[in-house]
Amino acid sequence: MRHFTLLFACGVLQAQTAAPVPQHVDPQNLQERWDGYLNRTYNWKKIGIVTAETMFDQTFQLSKCGRPPYCFPHELGGALARRTTRTTIEFGVGALLHEDLRRRPSGLHGFRQRFTYAFLHAPLAVGADGKWEPAYSRFTGTIGGLAVSSAWNGRPLTASRLSEGFGWSSSSYFQDALWTEFEPDLKRLGRHVADKLRHRPKP
Repeated sequence: MRHFTLLFACGVLQAQTAAPVPQHVDPQNLQERWDGYLNRTYNWKKIGIVTAETMFDQTFQLSKCGRPPYCFPHELGGALARRTTRTTIEFGVGALLHEDLRRRPSGLHGFRQRFTYAFLHAPLAVGADGKWEPAYSRFTGTIGGLAVSSAWNGRPLTASRLSEGFGWSSSSYFQDALWTEFEPDLKRLGRHVADKLRHRPKP
């Protein structure tokens, strides 16, 4: 966890020297921000992903469940409550600070450059002045989600629990950034493999 925290801090410090935001990117208005919030929070595909992740996690935690019939509904409810809290806080704080949390591909060439860009910009957002800065609304949303999760599970939110939870939760920043950067490539690769399998001569 210490190594991860160090890497996270490097990404935040990168806000001071990061490349300028492309000029063709328009500022995010309130309607776009609201539409993005609704899509991230209440889209059935997003909820389906949370459900699938919770089911997957439960398969490895059956021995820890004291009330088997109620564990999955409890965990799913907690995951949805945590996620809704996080995205709602991000929406409110982001609008207040005029932060733009939208992720965009870098437009760079070469795996190393693209990976470095995605990794270092993962904890950043575009501020009101059009420059990269730490994503304060995203950090606040993560902490709010952890507070709700602790309350949902009846546990006090101690400093050590908050630190550990923030570390694990913020790993999703890097997953999202890398997915945004390489999603088109992975989709092209998937289509290429599918075409090859489809046109493979039958024995």
